Amino acid sequence: MSHVNFLINLLFCMSVVVNALVITDTHAGRVRGYRVPTTDQNNLDIYLGIPFAEPPIGDLRFAPPVEKRPWRPKVINATQFGAVCPQGLEYIQRDLGQTFSNIHEDCLFLNVYAPKNDSDPDRLYPVMVWIHGGFFFYDSGSVYDGRILASRGEVIVVTLNYRLGALGFLSTDDSHASGNQGMLDQVLALKWVKRNIGFFGGDPEQVTIFGESAGGASVSLHMFSPLSEGLFQGVIAMSGCAVSPFALYRPPFSQIKNARSLAKQLGCPLYSSKVMVECLKQIPAEDIVRVEPERSVLYVPYAPRVDGYFLHDVPENLLKKGLFHRNVRVMTGFVHDESTSFISKVFDESGGYDVTTYDSLLNMFSSMFLHSDQVKSILTCHIPPSVNDSRQNLQSYMQLLSEYQFRAPHIHLAASLSALKTTTWLYEFNYQSPNYPGPKWRRVLHSIELFYLFGAPLFRTIPCPGERNLTCLQLWETTPNWDKEDRRISEIFIDIWSSFAKLGSANSSLLMLPNAKSWSPFDFTQQFLSINTTLEIKNEPKHQMLALWDEFPYLDFYAHPSNSCDILHGNNL
Repeated sequence: MSHVNFLINLLFCMSVVVNALVITDTHAGRVRGYRVPTTDQNNLDIYLGIPFAEPPIGDLRFAPPVEKRPWRPKVINATQFGAVCPQGLEYIQRDLGQTFSNIHEDCLFLNVYAPKNDSDPDRLYPVMVWIHGGFFFYDSGSVYDGRILASRGEVIVVTLNYRLGALGFLSTDDSHASGNQGMLDQVLALKWVKRNIGFFGGDPEQVTIFGESAGGASVSLHMFSPLSEGLFQGVIAMSGCAVSPFALYRPPFSQIKNARSLAKQLGCPLYSSKVMVECLKQIPAEDIVRVEPERSVLYVPYAPRVDGYFLHDVPENLLKKGLFHRNVRVMTGFVHDESTSFISKVFDESGGYDVTTYDSLLNMFSSMFLHSDQVKSILTCHIPPSVNDSRQNLQSYMQLLSEYQFRAPHIHLAASLSALKTTTWLYEFNYQSPNYPGPKWRRVLHSIELFYLFGAPLFRTIPCPGERNLTCLQLWETTPNWDKEDRRISEIFIDIWSSFAKLGSANSSLLMLPNAKSWSPFDFTQQFLSINTTLEIKNEPKHQMLALWDEFPYLDFYAHPSNSCDILHGNNL
């Protein structure tokens, strides 16, 4: 995008001042938000920074959240985002601008984007609750502008914050810091939606929770938590799900090592959990989020865990036992080239990996497993390095990571849910915009679909609320020079996702697509939707890599794999 276009967009957002203020009630008190006009001659009510919990500070640090106390008769000003949860400043500034600094432990806020139809003021809208990703240690609900999805999709969109990193997931494996604080924040926010969304015109019995990456893992983990029962009817898990390798710590691995490493670096005693946690409660939050514990088995040191309260067992075991919320509908999927966001950018002169680099990358990948040597042996047999084609080595490694981290877990989840009669749809997003900046070899990279889901190519069709509001100053709007095709893809994406949210029954067997075709749930034919410049229903091929993870469970970090390469060359491949 040229500097001229950038300034035009910026001035457009800065100059629009919406004076229409609206007030609505909640169970705790009234809130004041903005009303903006939409392109369909209706309106959109926007409420930003509504508190749903007491500040998780002092004795509430590392503890379950506490519901926000009533504030009547005061009216809370909900015209600005609340603080984002403590995290590295560099992460949140990428999306909210280099001058952004509103980070604080008092961060448990949510935002509501509610369409209003003047001709049908009593209409109840389906609700979509967004849980953001960020590897459980960065990002915020405030980054995701719900204006376009809410107005075009005719759904109420709720975005929320939850505690991150050590503040959200530190665990000592006992009652002093049981972990999952961030997940419990999400539960409390969902309870708030159940209790209050009717005030905003939403249907509390038609709630879909959706999220991407760590957010996708989060929303599908709620399917397995007894604390979340009855709080939603639909789940959309995008590029991350409950059985993804990064979704949670699985026994025998524990976060206690990370907790002790954190405490040691911050000068806290380690001789008891109680003393260690009490010391950590006195440390400034900004110091805690800066510390990186020594390398853990997961890609990030803090993530959900089996605590016997939010989660009673790992999801793959609960799936086998049928112990999950059965009366929900599920959509899950991935983008085509997930791993290109995470691979090493140290290439050779041909733009790929030479044999030495490729071998070291396989070593690093295999080191996550207890039987790392055997894992390395099988992977080398399955995807041997090319001596003469370093670009092929790059493609092989990208495929390995994409299959292991994303594609295989999502197919496994869809197949398992389908076998247990839970209506489930599977998709793949494979559209690459020629207008998105960056090297083309990255192709359809992790999280790229969020631009289309939240309508970034359509942002300028609806005014931004307020003067100099952050919803218009974020990276989403100013990065690419969107064209007509990008706008069309965004409209299609929004239509599919909002149509899923509008399904009236968990047993609905067909989802109508914008091209008037029907999309059947995933079943023994392994049918899935490919979203590209056209919408195609395809059958998932028996890919060699998927067969590998079938034989050598990708879920099991401590599995004892076969020493043979024969599993890779059977008749079923």
